[in-house]
Amino acid sequence: MSTTIARPGRVLISGAAGGLGAATARRFAADGARVALTDINAEGLEVVAKEVNGLALPADGTSREALHDVVERTVEEFGGVDAVIAAQGAQISSSTSPKSHDNWTRSLDVNLNGAFYLAAESLPHLVQSKGSIVLVSSSAGLFAGPSGAAGYTAAKTGIIGLTRWLAREYGPRGVRVNAVSPGWIRTQLGEDAMKYLAERDGLTLEDAYRAATAHIPLRRVADPAEIAAVCAFLTSSDASMVTGHTLVADGGGAVVDSSTEAFDQPG
Repeated sequence: MSTTIARPGRVLISGAAGGLGAATARRFAADGARVALTDINAEGLEVVAKEVNGLALPADGTSREALHDVVERTVEEFGGVDAVIAAQGAQISSSTSPKSHDNWTRSLDVNLNGAFYLAAESLPHLVQSKGSIVLVSSSAGLFAGPSGAAGYTAAKTGIIGLTRWLAREYGPRGVRVNAVSPGWIRTQLGEDAMKYLAERDGLTLEDAYRAATAHIPLRRVADPAEIAAVCAFLTSSDASMVTGHTLVADGGGAVVDSSTEAFDQPG
């Protein structure tokens, strides 16, 4: 049996202007893949595309029609697609209040519907290449998020269910579908949350990061490149028997019983 690791040669990444998406683009480009990048932030997308010599395809990631065009442009340019990474996401405050109805809908559009549309439009081509999909969920997909995270929590939980269904539906056609569930990452989304915590509690930014990770076994947040490496693994031949799985990359946070946190020793 060969020990050579096969990696996808043609990769499409959404949310590629953001911290995680950009890191994922860098990782796949470094591994030798041709990368197509999409994001609603056209200016930021162009910066990343130039850095990795990628194909910039700015689009509204909540529009199925726009994502259809992105997929078709990718296939036209590359002759096909081998892997799709749905990394788009945004924390949009929502609750049960009628006043937050629009935010609830927007959160589902950005964090769940967009991933579904990208996967659905890519799947006919992935069937041809026997490719794979990685959908980015979150620790909020495993546990209830904090106040104001109703839509984000529901959407990221939905990503995990969608992953399982797609894996079951398309596995017989040779397509693998997995999810990655990060905890805190040093991205703009994470930074904004830490700034809020710092301002609320009178902390420095680094103290806010330490407070947020105080009960995580590794006691730190992830670098975007670490999550990008998980995406690279899940699309490689090293994960050839892995499908329908949610790989939790949160520094061990998911194994901690929150009811025992009061018994932890300080420091």
